Amino acid sequence: MKRIGWPIIAAALLLAAVATLVTLRVSNRAEQLEARLREVYDGAVLSALRQTEDMQLALSKALLSGERGAEAQYLNQVSIGAAQVQRSLSLLPLSHTATKNAVKFANQLADYAGNLLKKEALTQQDADTLSALIKACAESAGALAEAGGELAAQAVAGKDSFFPIGNQPEAGYDSAVAYPTLIYDGPFSDARETGRAKALPDQAVTQEEAMAIARDFVGGSRVVSVSSGAEMGGVIPCWGVNLRLQDVSLYAAVSKQGGKILLLSPDSADFAPEKSVEECRENALQFLDSKGYEQMQSTYFQVYQGVAVISFAATQGNTLLYPDLIKVQCRLDTAQVVGWEARNYLMNHSVRGLLKPELSEEEARKHVSGRLNADSSRLCLIPTDAGEKLCYEFQGEYAGHTYLSYINAATGRQEQLLKVVEGAAGLEAV
Repeated sequence: MKRIGWPIIAAALLLAAVATLVTLRVSNRAEQLEARLREVYDGAVLSALRQTEDMQLALSKALLSGERGAEAQYLNQVSIGAAQVQRSLSLLPLSHTATKNAVKFANQLADYAGNLLKKEALTQQDADTLSALIKACAESAGALAEAGGELAAQAVAGKDSFFPIGNQPEAGYDSAVAYPTLIYDGPFSDARETGRAKALPDQAVTQEEAMAIARDFVGGSRVVSVSSGAEMGGVIPCWGVNLRLQDVSLYAAVSKQGGKILLLSPDSADFAPEKSVEECRENALQFLDSKGYEQMQSTYFQVYQGVAVISFAATQGNTLLYPDLIKVQCRLDTAQVVGWEARNYLMNHSVRGLLKPELSEEEARKHVSGRLNADSSRLCLIPTDAGEKLCYEFQGEYAGHTYLSYINAATGRQEQLLKVVEGAAGLEAV
């Protein structure tokens, strides 16, 4: 019997090692591809959920709008959202009940919204159907959320059938509703920021002056040390200042023109919740007054990670100026101010001309949808694409949710309809 030589053994071992390495690489590559696929399919579910929630909001706004033009705008949003839902779900297994129902429901919504757009006015029957569809949107989103993990797992495994974008599932599937024979940190928090900043003095400030301004703004007795920080560009160029306090560090952005605090933010926010939001609001209002920001009125607040973020808008007479907004952050253990964002205020604040409504509050109220139980109102200036408009803000309830309807104080036209959303962060009216 011939003896196998060492070269042959070495070659065999090498081949085995190479085969093992290739197998491992293929296995790793497969795992990477599977992980990427899982991300894609998880993203498809989340996208469909967001789009369904957007459709629900658009349906409620269509129902509560006081004029046909606004209704048409929101119904068009429903049609677009329905198409986006179908596009997102085209990545997932069609055979799953949640997918089948969601796709059919989106298809129904698109058809129904299209039919309503052809009408001159909504009937009471249309209103009743819209109410049912709003509820059905929530049920559809809930079913998708519950089945999300299973849907993604099926898709990664390549099980069951898929359908190409644009194709509709066959008839006969159960649906959340019978086929009709037919998501804030407060309003206007993203006001216009175009043109020249109106509330900045003309004089320029140096880096050293900016450091002194930031120290005084926070309070000299609170500050342990001050140093220069990263500069900020943009419409309002700023000097950067780092401030170290006893138990937290802050970054301040001081405008190079005028020396105003544009931004103040803490490096951490895990403060023990020992103070109430009302205590924080009172302290923030006193802080605003002490810095020369007078006649400010709180609008909304948000609580997260031990910090209360409270929005304040300037007022002129009895009119709330939504474009002139400042957000103040107060730590919940001491109620002291540790954050500040005044971009909207610095960009927009000025003394407006005569803010006199042409319509009375009673006349404007007639233009609010009768389905919205409006129980309070106030005069306000709101930002629009075309500038600023004087409106009456009517707050009311519908189906357990709060809505804000903004009626033009000159024409009676509904300029905006917003839904107040209470999320995980605790958004509330102050």
